[in-house]
Amino acid sequence: MKPDKFGQNKFEQKMHDLTHRPLFMFALFASTSMTVLGGTVVATSIPAIETHFAHISHIDILSKLILTIPALFIMIVSPISGILLDKFGRLKFLIPAMFAWSVSGTLAIAWDNIYWILFTRMLFGVATAFVMTAASALVADYYIGEDRQVALGLQGFATACGSALFMCLGGFLALYDWHYPFCVYLGGIILAVFAGFFLFEPRTRKKKTHITEDNQPFSIVPFLPIYFFAFMAMSLYYTSPTQIPHFLTHLGESTIFVGISISTSAFAYGFTSLIYPMIRRKFSIKAIYILGFLLMGSGFLLIFLLHNIISISLGLLLVGSGGGMVIVNNSSCLLAMASKQHIAKTMGVLSSVTFFAQFISPFISQPIVRNYGIVNLFGIVALILFATTFIALFKPNH
Repeated sequence: MKPDKFGQNKFEQKMHDLTHRPLFMFALFASTSMTVLGGTVVATSIPAIETHFAHISHIDILSKLILTIPALFIMIVSPISGILLDKFGRLKFLIPAMFAWSVSGTLAIAWDNIYWILFTRMLFGVATAFVMTAASALVADYYIGEDRQVALGLQGFATACGSALFMCLGGFLALYDWHYPFCVYLGGIILAVFAGFFLFEPRTRKKKTHITEDNQPFSIVPFLPIYFFAFMAMSLYYTSPTQIPHFLTHLGESTIFVGISISTSAFAYGFTSLIYPMIRRKFSIKAIYILGFLLMGSGFLLIFLLHNIISISLGLLLVGSGGGMVIVNNSSCLLAMASKQHIAKTMGVLSSVTFFAQFISPFISQPIVRNYGIVNLFGIVALILFATTFIALFKPNH
């Protein structure tokens, strides 16, 4: 018994040393951050794209699909990617998918046809599904216990900071031409090479204590509350990048300021993600859901009530803070509940739900804008978030 324990301890120590090297962590969390950059990079171009293709019917919806149609394909492909990753390994899919992500994201530069652009965004969504599921599964493979909580916080922080940085860059490039923000995706090639050098296929820990657990069939039923909260958080959170650029543009703000303003939300998301382990030590899973949705609702309520730049930025700060809490809380709760054998599958379904919420977000928000105006949209979103806060009161603690 002792030799086995000693060998296991040596394995755990080696894994800890390897997975806590700065370059390794940069490679891992940079790959996870790519998934969110998919939408935010081009968010500031949406008003200009809508103007450029003003002669196309329903361009108000089609322009926003550039931001969200990748999510439809992520929704479809993510569960499939989870099955493949559990069966064949992570890196076999991650590195090629990162290259495909970069190439398909950049292709929109070559087109001046809204439908071809949407086609490239579909391909982009397929690549993103594999990147997101593989990167999330690797975080679960590399880290356990308290280290995993810290890793999830760092993952959220890297994602949000990368999102904020590239959103500002996208806003700057959009000043010159709406095509230019798509150039940012070329950076994915560098990240893919970096990940190929530093990441490794994790070995399964050779313990036999979880045989009965691992033989259990996969079922999503225990995770349905988490998937519900993931859908609500992301569909309503995405009201920000799809509608706020139009709102600020109508207020006379430049695309640079639009990018900076929306990045406020991303930085807040990153900060709350980073301190999530501290929050988790003080609050239960249920309490974090309640606090997160309450902050998001308060942020949208502030934007609804006051229309100056300071109140909008403060509102986005609250939306980002609450969104960061809820989204990291989803992953943390899911990974704590899932068996080792089914981690990629459960993360694949979470990816699917999350990105379906992104895809459907403009279909929820745009009819409200058409019928009641963009200002009233923010008030309605706030009410829905407060209702979701009430629902969270009845979620059992784990």
